[in-house]
Amino acid sequence: MKKLSLVLLSSVIAGTVLARDMYSNEEHPVTWVELSLATPVQVPPANWTVKGLRCNLIYGESFDVYGIDLGFAGLARGSAAGIKLYGTVDWVDGDFAGVQVSGLSDVVVGNATGLQLSSLVNYTRGEFTGVQLFSLVNFNGAFNGVQLGGFNYDKGICCGFQLGVANAAVNEYHGWSIGAVNYAERLYGLQLGAINIAAENGRGVQIGVFNCAKSYTGLQIGVLNVLDNGELPIMPVLNAHF
Repeated sequence: MKKLSLVLLSSVIAGTVLARDMYSNEEHPVTWVELSLATPVQVPPANWTVKGLRCNLIYGESFDVYGIDLGFAGLARGSAAGIKLYGTVDWVDGDFAGVQVSGLSDVVVGNATGLQLSSLVNYTRGEFTGVQLFSLVNFNGAFNGVQLGGFNYDKGICCGFQLGVANAAVNEYHGWSIGAVNYAERLYGLQLGAINIAAENGRGVQIGVFNCAKSYTGLQIGVLNVLDNGELPIMPVLNAHF
């Protein structure tokens, strides 16, 4: 047991020294395998690109990561692609393509394509294309695909299907939104829920308890329907403008 502890301690010290000696802010050499206890205790160091397998026991950093990426928490300062499985948080500073599954949060600062699945937050600052599942909050700059979560929020032009307690598209939304509350700045599609709001122009169908649209071509079915450009701006049961 003492020999094993000595070997592990020696490995940690050697890894720390190696990381210090090999680190470069300008170069990004390639490795097939990266092993990390907690950066900077990792081999090779954080400025390397991984093409193959990365394993982070506690926390690890790399530049680009391509392949299978496993651990408790991890950061890619460049881009990434492949399968990423993390216990808490997985963060990519650049673009990502593949499968990203984390216990708490998936974060992509660039654009993302594929699957994001977490319990707390799926976040893509740029454009997301694919499927986001089971998170409390799904957030995207722009969106194409399927969102299933507690609160789905998209800032850019979006196309697809939203299912959540609340759905918000603060730019333009093409598709179906199903939830207790649905909001779109400009809606082209279907809103189905208790409260449906199309703040600006749009075209489609709203079905709910309260439906509200400003400049809209389509149909409203609900207890109370508000349509600013309708023949009658406020109508129970049914309102429409074509």
